[in-house]
Amino acid sequence: MRGGARLLAGGASMSDLPGGPAAGGAEAGRAMAPVAAQDAPGWRGKQLALVVAAVIIAADLWSKSAVFDALREGEHVWIAKEWFGFTPVRNPGIMWGALQDLTHFLPWMRVLAAIVVVIMLRGAPRRALRLQVALGLVLGGAIGNIYDGFKIGQVRDFLLVDLGFRPFAPFPVFNVADSAICVGVGLLALGLLLDRPEEGAPA
Repeated sequence: MRGGARLLAGGASMSDLPGGPAAGGAEAGRAMAPVAAQDAPGWRGKQLALVVAAVIIAADLWSKSAVFDALREGEHVWIAKEWFGFTPVRNPGIMWGALQDLTHFLPWMRVLAAIVVVIMLRGAPRRALRLQVALGLVLGGAIGNIYDGFKIGQVRDFLLVDLGFRPFAPFPVFNVADSAICVGVGLLALGLLLDRPEEGAPA
């Protein structure tokens, strides 16, 4: 006790002592630093999203070229009985043929949507892998259709689904990019539901 008294008398405070409040705060700060770095915005740790986007772009453009080279527009080839097949169709609108009167504006609308996705991806935490996959799917699908919009003036669709009941009798023709966008948006919606805090839980 006399030694502790001499330390305090010499100007040392409790926060300066080993194991004191200041030391504990410094240790906590060092422990939190890696977590904060993982949540910081940027492109580090976002490789998963970029790989997913690249795979979707490659699959979309390759499949469009393969089907349109093999089949004439309007021709049908059934892969699984008469409920799934290929039929090349040029779509001046967006998914499922909507907004066909805005053909000249749609490529730029897709570019704007892609920019929004890129901003969201840059700000996403590195540890949020589901979010990265979802944004990668949406970004890859958007770029695939952006390419068609500027290169061809229309989007190439070819996937045909007819299950014999509405709204799948038949379902509007679509492509790999459309599928990726729908799955990505679905994952985003699922994330909002799963990550929603419970009532009464601290924010």
